[in-house]
Amino acid sequence: MRPYCYRGRMPRVVDHEQRRWEIVYALWLVIAQHGIEGVSLRHVAAEAGVSMGRIQHYFGTKEALVLAGCTSLVQSAYGGYRETADAAPRERLLHVVSQQIPRDDAGRMGVSVWYAYVAKSINDSAVRQVLAEARRGAEEECVRLIRADRDDRADLAGAGPGDDADDPAALQQARRLLALADGLTLRVLVGDLEPAEAVSMLEAEVGRL
Repeated sequence: MRPYCYRGRMPRVVDHEQRRWEIVYALWLVIAQHGIEGVSLRHVAAEAGVSMGRIQHYFGTKEALVLAGCTSLVQSAYGGYRETADAAPRERLLHVVSQQIPRDDAGRMGVSVWYAYVAKSINDSAVRQVLAEARRGAEEECVRLIRADRDDRADLAGAGPGDDADDPAALQQARRLLALADGLTLRVLVGDLEPAEAVSMLEAEVGRL
């Protein structure tokens, strides 16, 4: 079967996911500079170098675009975590709790966008649901990793893994680690603490498990 041609040219193949990603990234840049209240389709279109019609084609409304940006932010963080699949539980745990520490300009932008969404969630139930699910997921994964690390160490000691599915100690440790990470992130964001110091404190806390 011959490919479709028009005036001798092959039709352009449009990577829709790439287009959507470019628009979402432009949205993040606008949020980092102006906050979510400063977002408009016009601003995002200018930042992305596309027409407002193109953004409406992919996302519809400004509200849908803002929500898509929140979901993509969570998915981006999860994508980074998946890259640690071959690491030991303790290393993966450290990644979960330390990945939000801003280590460079891109990290600072990402964290500032995250906290803009946190502020937005106060009055936006859809954003609040996305963030709440992300935090619950992070907490559950921390609990799983804490137990996996503990089981690994028990195996080395010849004691065998534990079988307590309801593990309040692991849950308490996970919540303490995540709360510490949140506090350290804010201090780094405002320039009160160096990123290396924050990561070192988290490493020490994970090491005390």
